[in-house]
Amino acid sequence: MESKKIRILHFPIRNSNGGVTRNAMKYWKYIDHNKFQFGFATCSSQLDFEQDIIEQGCKVHYISCYAEENPEQFKSELRDILLGEYDAIHINTNWWKSFYAEQVAKETGIKLILVHARNTFVDVNDAVQREKAIVEHEKHKALVSEEMATYFLACSNEAADFLFGSQIPREKIKIFHNALDIDRYTYDGEKREAVRSKLNMANKFVIGNVGRLSYQKNHEFLIDIFYEVQKKVDNAVLMLIGEGELESKIREKAYKYGIMEKVLFLGMKNNVEDYLQAMDIFVFPTRFEGLPNVLVEAQAAGLKCLCSANVTKEVKLTDNVMFLDLEKEKWVDKILQYSDGYKRVKTDEQIRAAGYDIRCEIKELEEIYSSVNR
Repeated sequence: MESKKIRILHFPIRNSNGGVTRNAMKYWKYIDHNKFQFGFATCSSQLDFEQDIIEQGCKVHYISCYAEENPEQFKSELRDILLGEYDAIHINTNWWKSFYAEQVAKETGIKLILVHARNTFVDVNDAVQREKAIVEHEKHKALVSEEMATYFLACSNEAADFLFGSQIPREKIKIFHNALDIDRYTYDGEKREAVRSKLNMANKFVIGNVGRLSYQKNHEFLIDIFYEVQKKVDNAVLMLIGEGELESKIREKAYKYGIMEKVLFLGMKNNVEDYLQAMDIFVFPTRFEGLPNVLVEAQAAGLKCLCSANVTKEVKLTDNVMFLDLEKEKWVDKILQYSDGYKRVKTDEQIRAAGYDIRCEIKELEEIYSSVNR
């Protein structure tokens, strides 16, 4: 007799190509479909990729409000989703706004509640609202306890500290790597030339960035950097992959600098690995991070990566990563050092040895999910 599948609800995912959503979909792609079944819940009004999820046999659940907007409505809708439908819930959390999802999961008898720490600060653009969110986060953080969940995961030690503080003993927190299918990203010289040719960038110095256009990712600083670089490197272009609430503001800055024709706003892409091949250098001046997927991906593609000193040093899996303070001149000088090219090599074995192979990491997640039956 075929054993019953363990049913896990992933919450929340968003209508973006952000790290949390990408990881949730990646877990589903590589997990054993004979043993596990995923569902996905979102507070987005509509997911552009909903049909793709449904065709893969998963359910998509829409919640009409965020927990902090209407607690009772949120709890009622999440309760209806969980009751009789799921054995486990995998909650992805950047910062604390409430504990309602965890409370509802407990009240409905969910056997496994997994809280996954994903970031190291509050990604809110408005300074006043950001300060309020930080206060709220710290208030909730002080109330975190071991009883609220069955498992505690984090993408990095810094993310664990930010979300769980000292309330959750470190030995009870598992660092779960933002792993990837390394073969998809590995450097391929022929593929690089084909992609660059298709994008009409064969003779360009391509400075690349992948990330949500938000306060956290610091694209306005990146525009400042590129403005100085393109003065000295005529064939320089800036490739931006991602969407977000600050896109119009970033476009406006590029327009005022008179460099719009050199800044490529490419939006969300499902084949980021192809664009990484086309880049010459990856530049990531983020204000804060848990552990960014894209820096692992860029290293796997053999790219030199310049990233903010605010990023956890755990992301340095190869010698291709350099950390810089957020001082414009330092970034400009370092980028210029690579404008004449460098020998790009494969890094597969380094990435794999560091524990970032999704085929290995997914086995550990399967073990956690399987504890439902123990």
